Order: sequence, then structure tokens, then C-alpha cells
Amino acid sequence: MASHIFRNARLSDGSHVDVHVSAGIVEKTTPHDPTTVVNEHETDAKGQLLLTTLAEPHAHLDKAFLAERIPNPSGDLLGAIHAVHEHAHTLTFDDIVERASRAVNIYLKNGTTRIRTHADTFDGSTLQVRALRQVANNFRDLCDIEICALVQWPLTGKEGKPSRLLAERARADGADLIGGCPHLDTDPSGANKVFLALAKDLDCNLDLHVDETLNAGMLSLRDLAKRVINKAPAFSVTASHCVSLGMQSTKVQKQVSKLVAEANIAIVTLPQTNLFLQGREHQTAMPRALTALTALRAAGVTVLAGGDNLQDPFNPMGRADPLEAAGLLVSAGHYFPEDAFEAVSSTVHERLSGELPFLAPGSNAHFILTPARSVREFIAFANQPRSVFRHGTLIHDTLEA
Repeated sequence: MASHIFRNARLSDGSHVDVHVSAGIVEKTTPHDPTTVVNEHETDAKGQLLLTTLAEPHAHLDKAFLAERIPNPSGDLLGAIHAVHEHAHTLTFDDIVERASRAVNIYLKNGTTRIRTHADTFDGSTLQVRALRQVANNFRDLCDIEICALVQWPLTGKEGKPSRLLAERARADGADLIGGCPHLDTDPSGANKVFLALAKDLDCNLDLHVDETLNAGMLSLRDLAKRVINKAPAFSVTASHCVSLGMQSTKVQKQVSKLVAEANIAIVTLPQTNLFLQGREHQTAMPRALTALTALRAAGVTVLAGGDNLQDPFNPMGRADPLEAAGLLVSAGHYFPEDAFEAVSSTVHERLSGELPFLAPGSNAHFILTPARSVREFIAFANQPRSVFRHGTLIHDTLEA
């Protein structure tokens, strides 16, 4: 790919710059000279806002768009889990590929170039993993898709042997990393121990669904953090949801957040789905079902935000746009818009893939151009037009639509 220059791009601080790209990589950024004439081999940004592309750190593409086919009458977490299990036999390879591909195309249109998706494993089958591997391969030139095998419970003891073996099969069948739900296991602490051992044995990272409950008595995150500190694994550990941490006293929140920071565990908060699933039994002072965002950030923990489920039994809403999660971080999580945007973009890219900071020399030229006047406005207007570039090449454009 030849060298290319994006002329007169406006950054979030209001400055106008020229971004020099070579072979899809940022070479340098220089102040824009308004007297420069843009040639046919350059991109005239016309003073539009230049941002990094968006990223989805926690999706379930295998279940996307199942809301009509698989109802969840109770509207809660266990109701959704039972509904999906009961209908698992109706899902086929081609069906999963079609729905997941539809979701990825919408994510791309909205400016998302990185997705970590979980994939169910049912009854000894790696169907979802294999189907999503096909999707990831199909979109590899447009979007980096990482597959996390969601290992079922129980995981410990003799009863957990089939799940442990299935984790190995899932890894062999295309899963990039493994995960699961220790808090739903009969032995959450034991499940944490097994997951850490499996990740080491399978030479992969670990992304767990942790404490997705308003029950303050369940706090397996503390045990997980202590185990990670003790073992100091070479792989990365991510803890998604962590809802019950938000139900603790501020003292406990600070104590656990300090442990999480020491363990270098990244936390993924998932406002859309948890706002829907949790809190129905609390009709007075209904909790927001978010993790302890203030305490975690104060402790220096890396906090990401994701969309989780997309129009399925766990969440009937969703538009495959990380800006939806960013907007809820502002409204329900008391984030400032600029911080919320980072939680669904640069912070995700840097944490999940080791990407260099936006526009740093040597970073990938993954950009969004939008006429939005600010990051806040970009989040606020859901249908804001955007041009999406990957490695400096235009892959989607709604500005002309």
C-alpha cells in the first residue's frame, strides 16, 4: 500500500492536522497548512472530526437476533440461560454464520474494527465456536474478531471433567481464548482455580463472566484477583460484568478494586444487558446493575465497556454500535463523554491487542471521520454519519448515503 495523507482532519482538542500513512500504518501527524492543495491521491478530511475506530470487547454473536425465535418470559438472567439451552438444538452452523455475519456487517458500518465474541458450548458440541471461526475468517480483512469459548458449568470435580475436555476441544476447533461463569458453578473458587489452570495449559488468555448478580454475598472476583496475584500468569485475565461488586460497601469496593488493579485484571462493564436482566426484584431503589466503576477507576483498573447481547433472550435491544454502551456509561455510570468514548475504542484496542495509542507513529491507521462537532455530540446522535477506514483504506461510508 502506497503512502497516503489525510489532510485537514480535526482532532477532539480542536486542532487541525495532516495524518501521514504508509502501508496502513501511521507515520506521523503534522499541523495542517491551510494553503496546501489536496491532490487526487490524498484524502481531504474537510475539517471533520477524526477518531479511532470503535471496538466491542464483549459480544455474543452466536446468539445475535434470536429475540423472536427464543423468548425469555421471565426477563432475567436464568430465564435467558434456560431459554437458550432449551432451543440450542434448533441452531445450525449456517444459521449461526448468517446471523453473526449480519451483526458484524452492522458493527462495521458503525465503525467497529475489533470484536471479542463469546461462543456457547453445549452438550459436548463446539458448533458455535466453529461457526464463529468461519465468520472471523470471512471478515479477517475488515475486522479483527476474537473468539472466547464459553465453557459450561460445573467445571470442578468429577462432574466437571466433560466441560474441561470440551474447553480443550473448543481451543482446537478455533477458539482464541476460554471463559465461563465461575459464580454459577457449585464451587466458584474452585472454578476460578480450574479456569486459570486451563488457560495456562491451553496457552491462551482468559475472559470470565464474573458475579453477574445483585447478590452481595457472591463476590468471586476477590478470589479471582488473589489467585491471579499469587500465580502471576503470563496470559491476560479479563473479568466481565462484576455486578455484585457494585452492591458492596464503599470500603469493600475499594479493597477489591485494589486487588484487581494489582492483578492487572481488566474489567468489562455491560450496561445494556445488565440494566435489562438485573433488578426486577428491587422495585424500590432499583439498582443500576453496574459494577463499582468509580472505585475501580480510582484504583487504576482498566475498565472497558461492551454491548454484550444483541437482540436475543438476554437483551431484546441493541444496535451493534459501541456508542450505545458509551451513552449508557454517561447516563447510568456518571462518565464524562470523552472517557466513555475511550472505554469503547482506544482502551479496548490497547488492552485486547496491544495496539499503540491513537495516531502514535507505528499505530494502525484505523480511523473514523464524522462531521460531529465533538466526541460528546458523536455519542449523543446515534445515527451520526461516519466514514470508516481500516489501515488507511475506506471500508464503509455513510457520509454520502
